[in-house]
Amino acid sequence: MKNRNRNIKISNRTKATILVMLVMFLFQTYSYAQYDKPGYKWSNLLKHWSVGASIGQTSFYGDVSLYDNELSDKLSKEGSWSYGFKLTRQLTPVLGLQGQLLIGQLKGKNSVSNFEANIKQISLNFTLNFVNLLLPGNDSRFFVVAKVGLGEYVFDSRLRFNDPNQADIITNPKTPEFLFLLGPAIYYKISNSFDLNADLDVQWANNDKLDGTTNNNKDDDYYTFLSVGVTYKINNINKSARGFRHVGGKFSLIKRR
Repeated sequence: MKNRNRNIKISNRTKATILVMLVMFLFQTYSYAQYDKPGYKWSNLLKHWSVGASIGQTSFYGDVSLYDNELSDKLSKEGSWSYGFKLTRQLTPVLGLQGQLLIGQLKGKNSVSNFEANIKQISLNFTLNFVNLLLPGNDSRFFVVAKVGLGEYVFDSRLRFNDPNQADIITNPKTPEFLFLLGPAIYYKISNSFDLNADLDVQWANNDKLDGTTNNNKDDDYYTFLSVGVTYKINNINKSARGFRHVGGKFSLIKRR
C-alpha cells in the first residue's frame, strides 16, 4: 500500500479533549498534593504520572472479515502488528486519566475481496482500578483495570476484489473520524517503578467505511488491539503508603501504584 501525504487539521473535538486533559491535570495536581507529606513542592508535579509502551495485534470486525468468531484464525490470518503509547495521571488510587496513541494497520477478507488500511488513533480514557476499589487495604501486585474513552482516528484503506475486472476502492477521508473505546487491562507490579501490563482495547468506529464496504444495516465497523507492554511510573517514591497522611488521618492506598 502506498503511503500518502496529507495535511491533517486538528478538529474542535480534539482541541476540547486536550483542554479537558489540561484542566484535569491542574485540578488534580492540587488535590493529590493534599495526600502527600507537608511541604509540597513543585517537583511533586512529576509524581503519580506514568508512561507506557505496548505492542500487539489489531483485528478488524466488519463487512470484509471472515474469522470474527475464531480467535486463533482471527489473529493469525486477519491480525496486524501495531504499537501504542500511553501517558497516565493517577488521580486517586482508584481513578486515572489517560492519553493514548495507537499506530498500526488493519486487514480483512471475505469471499470476494480483501482490504488493508493504515490507522492512527488518539484517545482520552478514564481508568478504574477494581482491586483498589474493592480491597482498600490490599498489598497485591496484580491489578485489574477497566478503561473507557473517546477519541479520533485517521486512516487510508484499499479494497481489492478477486475479480481482476473490478477496480480497487480507495478510501482516504480528509478529516478525523470519531471513536469510542472500552476495554480491560491487567497490571503486574515488578518494582516501585515498573509494571508489566496486558490490554484488550475495543474501538467502535463511528462509520462503516474502514474496509471500503458498506451495508444497508448501517453497522459501524470496530477493531480491537490486544497487546502487552511495560509501564514506567515517573518519580515514584519507594516508601510505604502508610507513611502518607491526609487531613484527618492516614490514607493507605495513595501509593499502591
